[in-house]
Amino acid sequence: MRSAVIWLLDANALDDADFDGFLACLSEAELLRYRRFVRPLRQREFLLGRILLRFTVARLAGIGFETVQVIEREGHAPLVRLPDSCVVNPHFSLSHSRGWIACATSADTPLGIDIEALDAGRDVEALARSAFSVAESDWLSGCIAADRIEAFYALWSSKEALYKLISNQASEAALPELVAGGERLQSGSDWQACTWSQQGFAISLCSSKALTTVEQICLTGPTPAMWQQQLAA
Repeated sequence: MRSAVIWLLDANALDDADFDGFLACLSEAELLRYRRFVRPLRQREFLLGRILLRFTVARLAGIGFETVQVIEREGHAPLVRLPDSCVVNPHFSLSHSRGWIACATSADTPLGIDIEALDAGRDVEALARSAFSVAESDWLSGCIAADRIEAFYALWSSKEALYKLISNQASEAALPELVAGGERLQSGSDWQACTWSQQGFAISLCSSKALTTVEQICLTGPTPAMWQQQLAA
């Protein structure tokens, strides 16, 4: 039975003072990347994303938070290194949007996740014409006007999540079109997709194998210790 967990964290709800101890958890390569970000929000998303990644992988593997090492890779998602004694091979994917961080984990199958804020002020049909295939753009234009914003971000996030899934598998396969015969596709020969719309965001999760269960957990509090207390309650 294949399963996954989507962990969500709202960085906007946390004070900068809460992050003082987090920088000490980062590797030198992570610190260098952190310092390259100009925008404070992007720094915050990166920092909390790396802390959330350590926490969720440690929980999946049943090991201590401090034993998870994160290896930066230029132009690619990070890798995690666990103690040699650990028998779990964790699969994970990270995403962020407007201060929200999403991390998906699974012990069973590679994943790709994307979170996108729904922006009603954007010309989504123009964006679709430049970023989507003709079939995908035509599908969006055929949606009811009142549903078009949500439909655009659902398709956009699915494409982003599928791209991450392909990348996480070190595959050179081309990103497939997600509309065929005028219908939006939810699966292919080697991928499955699920999309949710909640709290003003579209969240898409792609996996290489069908998932039996997908749990969503929204963490509160500023530290991994408090997240652990929340989960134990």
